[in-house]
Amino acid sequence: MEHEPRRREIPPEPRDGRGSAMPLCVDLDGTLVATDTLWESVVRLLRRNPLWLVVLPLWLLGGRASFKRRVAARVSIDPAVLPYRREVLELIETARDAARPVLLVTAADRDVAERIAAHLGLFDGVVASDGRENLKGEVKRDLLVGRFGERGFEYVGDAAADLPVLAAAARGWLCAPAGRTAARAGRLDVPVGTIGRRRSPLLALVRALRPHQWAKNTLLFLPVVLADEGIRLINVVHAAYGFAAFSLVASAGYVLNDLVDVDADRAHRTKRHRPFASGDLPIALGPPLFAVLVLAAFAVSALLLPGLFAAMLAVYFAASLAYTFYLKSKVMVDVLVLAMLYTHRVLSGGVATGIPISAWLLAFSMFFFLSLAFAKRYVELLDFAGIGDETVKSRGYQKSDLEMVGSMGPASGYLAVLIFSLYINSPKVATGYSHPSLLWIACPILLYWISRIWIRARRRKLHDDPVRFALFDPVSWICGALVGLVVLLARLLPAGQIEELIR
Repeated sequence: MEHEPRRREIPPEPRDGRGSAMPLCVDLDGTLVATDTLWESVVRLLRRNPLWLVVLPLWLLGGRASFKRRVAARVSIDPAVLPYRREVLELIETARDAARPVLLVTAADRDVAERIAAHLGLFDGVVASDGRENLKGEVKRDLLVGRFGERGFEYVGDAAADLPVLAAAARGWLCAPAGRTAARAGRLDVPVGTIGRRRSPLLALVRALRPHQWAKNTLLFLPVVLADEGIRLINVVHAAYGFAAFSLVASAGYVLNDLVDVDADRAHRTKRHRPFASGDLPIALGPPLFAVLVLAAFAVSALLLPGLFAAMLAVYFAASLAYTFYLKSKVMVDVLVLAMLYTHRVLSGGVATGIPISAWLLAFSMFFFLSLAFAKRYVELLDFAGIGDETVKSRGYQKSDLEMVGSMGPASGYLAVLIFSLYINSPKVATGYSHPSLLWIACPILLYWISRIWIRARRRKLHDDPVRFALFDPVSWICGALVGLVVLLARLLPAGQIEELIR
């Protein structure tokens, strides 16, 4: 594991050879903000219309400066939502307190840089790419040397491309640099300090995949557990293949969702810490990561599972994309789609294993997962309850809908338990279970768990994702184990065993 580079102590308030206060020149991408504004703009452009993907390569033929200008002319970044680095802002404030001029010097397009500078109100000037020349590396160095002279300025950067600029500065800073970049900077004839801490990109990548969410895909094993023929190894293996395919495509959906929803995530209490929103993971990595995950998911499906499963996976993927780009902003449609995606996993498990799915299981799943979808929205509405806007950002709900969502959610969960109780008296249970009456014990356990989820939601003690909460909640594990034990006993205990134990 990389250790944080040692911060050097460098005398404050440097001055140039004429005794004037030395200017502080600050880079933008990766330095002032923990993201890349060009990729932020490209993602916003594609979110508006994916067909721009055909045009973007043609723009690159005109050079990077021209490319940046064309993108900036068609999409604007809201400076208020960008992840600014606190350490760099403090460095700027220190320079301003010492009456030193502070410049924003960046390879980003001038329109983007000036918009950010105007928002912060901390800079005395902006030097940026102008559509003809890309202000990066040696080009930036030559411009600053021509304006301030060799060793006539202090520079703050973050990457290897900033090393030529640092070499010409009187002193410099690297913000959260990679270990190799910090080592190269240490060999310069210029004092270079480090600020900030570089977080592990591998850990950020794992967080972006959200492996804890893969637990939802264990629903593919439900048909195997409830099969009339009992649990067979071949069915478990096929369900495991399906689990892998769904997990890969689900992670692809999470990556795409985080790219598309980055602005809304930055305005959220907990989602602002997600890898792309916080800048821990470069936005440029998002599109190729998405493509690799999708290809891997369908490769597993095509090579190891029945042909119909690939169709089920494609339906799930298409529904997830529709939810990400459009349906998540539609009132009620969003929660119904979320519940459908959960239920679709159960159906897909049946397709992967060849086990038929009963109408009882589908009805129970739809209402049960609808309750959890409502809980997810309810927690989001609570988070925005104190914000001035009436409509929740990137959602179709208003704060006035909070009471209605809080009523429909528990009702959906209780309907699921009602369906389960009716199922207990059905002919299917009488033939598939030795002791159907034992299943009644599961009803109060389910009622307790659903009620507890909603009470915690109303008390603001529930994570924005109820499934994630259940994964780390001991009480949820106990409830799940008890329900599983009840089902096993009802199915496996020999007929008459309970009566004999009572006597």
